[in-house]
Amino acid sequence: MNSALWHLGQKDLTESELISKLRVKTDNEDWVADTLEKLRGFGYLKPDNEFAEKFAERSFSSEYGSGYIGEKLKKKGLNDAVIKAAITKVKDELCIDEQVILNNRINSYYQEFKMSKEKLTATLQKRGFSYAQVNEAIKQHACGHQLQTNLEIKAEKADLEKEVLKYARKGKGMTVIRQELRQRKIDITDLDSLVEKLINSEQIDFYATCLEQLEKKSYDLSTHKERSKAYAMLTRKGFSSEEIQFAMSEME
Repeated sequence: MNSALWHLGQKDLTESELISKLRVKTDNEDWVADTLEKLRGFGYLKPDNEFAEKFAERSFSSEYGSGYIGEKLKKKGLNDAVIKAAITKVKDELCIDEQVILNNRINSYYQEFKMSKEKLTATLQKRGFSYAQVNEAIKQHACGHQLQTNLEIKAEKADLEKEVLKYARKGKGMTVIRQELRQRKIDITDLDSLVEKLINSEQIDFYATCLEQLEKKSYDLSTHKERSKAYAMLTRKGFSSEEIQFAMSEME
């Protein structure tokens, strides 16, 4: 009993949590059961449903969502039915709107965003809000349109010339280079003029690169089937018809 009262004096516990702590002190189940019965009689030990409701109230008032509440209560040994009933009851009685809670939090804590969308989403999901709720909260924020993804943040820092040369060295043609840069959200407004400059300065030669890629394979270009395979392979690498025809003519 002394141990039980000490633990309850530290913080509210569910029956499951208290039982676990008492079993560290003794393996006498009769003593444990007798202690729990007396604690219930004294009103020191809350029934699971009452504990869950109080916990839900505190959590909602501290701007946590039902996902957080459910996860924490489950760890405290409460079953799903008790948890769901408690959350529903508290939301109904206190007219809780989780979207409003989340909107208020994001508006008050983040006047502007200095993190990626992924990091903000993960932070708010840890507080028990769903992905859909987080997205809705971001949309209504005054600076929501400025929030960038990790990909967009990296894209802003990217050097277009270095990226183009990197892909060219990997044996990629212009079509694939353009696609890759777009997928990575890198600004390609100046791509064509940049590539023209690199070609003129002989830093890039797509005709030679196309030929190099073809030479790495062992296609028999004397047969229509093999020529088709070679053409398809070079097309996938992003080379133009002119570049492919040049490479094939050099191989014949």
